[in-house]
Amino acid sequence: MNSITDLRSRLTELNRPLSVAVTSGKGGVGKSVITLSLAVEYSSQGVRTLLIDGDIGLGNQHLLANVTPMFTIEDVLAGSCNVDEATLKLNENLTLMPARSGFSATEVEIDITSDDLRNILAWVKERFDLILIDTAAGISSQVTQTASLTDMVLIITTPDIAAVADSYAVTKYLVRTNAASHIGFAVNRVARDREGRQTAQNLNRMTRKFLRLALPDVPIIREHMGLRQILMSRNILVPGFEDRDWSRGIKDVATLVCDSLPDNLTHWTQGYWGAVDSRAALNSSTINVDRKNEALIQGSSASRFGLEEVTAGKDSL
Repeated sequence: MNSITDLRSRLTELNRPLSVAVTSGKGGVGKSVITLSLAVEYSSQGVRTLLIDGDIGLGNQHLLANVTPMFTIEDVLAGSCNVDEATLKLNENLTLMPARSGFSATEVEIDITSDDLRNILAWVKERFDLILIDTAAGISSQVTQTASLTDMVLIITTPDIAAVADSYAVTKYLVRTNAASHIGFAVNRVARDREGRQTAQNLNRMTRKFLRLALPDVPIIREHMGLRQILMSRNILVPGFEDRDWSRGIKDVATLVCDSLPDNLTHWTQGYWGAVDSRAALNSSTINVDRKNEALIQGSSASRFGLEEVTAGKDSL
C-alpha cells in the first residue's frame, strides 16, 4: 500500500483531519491549479478531502472547477449560512468551499460565535480526512494566520528567480515567526528535469545555510503544454486529463505531504487543527550549524533583508 492510499488509515491515529495550506511567494506560479489537482488526486484514492479557497476576495477555485456557488466561505464567517450550505460536492470524496472574487478582504464581516465555530469544526471533523487550503500569495496576515492553524505549509514556486526569491522570503518569515509547523516545497512549470533539480538544490542550500532548515524532498512538476486548453475547457476534474509528466509530478507532491507525517502522531492528537509541538519538533531533519557560522550569518546586515541569501543562489538558477 502506498503512502497516499495509506493516508486515511494513518489519520485514524490523529482523530481529526490533516490540514495543509498551499501558498506561494508570488502569483502566477500555478498554486491554485496544483491545489485542485492535489485534491483530485487524494479524493481519487479514497481520501475524503475538503478544498477551501482561502484567497478571500480573489477566489477562483469555483472557476477552475466550473461550478457556481450560492454561498461562500465569507458567508459562513458572517454567519449568513450554515457551513454545509457553502460547500459544493465535486466528486464522491471531494468537497469545495469556495470564496468570493472581486472585493477587498477587509470587507469580510466575521460574526460567528464560539458555539458556531465549534459546530463548524465538528461538522468538518466528522466528514473529512484532509483539508487543503488554497491561500493568497505573498506574506499577508491572511496567509500567516492560515499557516499557523494548519499542520503543514506547502510552498509552490517556479525556476524563475523572482518566484524563488519570493518563495524563500515567505519561508524565512514563517520560520522566524514560528508560524508554520512543517514546511515543504514544490517546483512547478519546469521545462527540463535538470532545471527543476537545480532549483530544488538551490532552495535547500539557502534554507540550510540561512534558516537552519533542511527541506524534505522537493518534487518537480513539468510544464504541461496543454494545461491552458484543459483549463479553458473546464476538464480539470476529468480523470486522466494529465499527461504522464504532469501526473507524476502531482503524485510526487501528494506523496510528499503524506511522507511528512511523523512516524508517531501522538504529539499531534492533543491539538484540534494544528500541531502542538513547534516547527523544530516536526522538522526532524533540521541541521545543526556550528556556532561560528551561525554568528556570521546573524551578524550579516545583508542577511537582514534577505539580500545575501538570494545572491548566494543566483548563479545556480
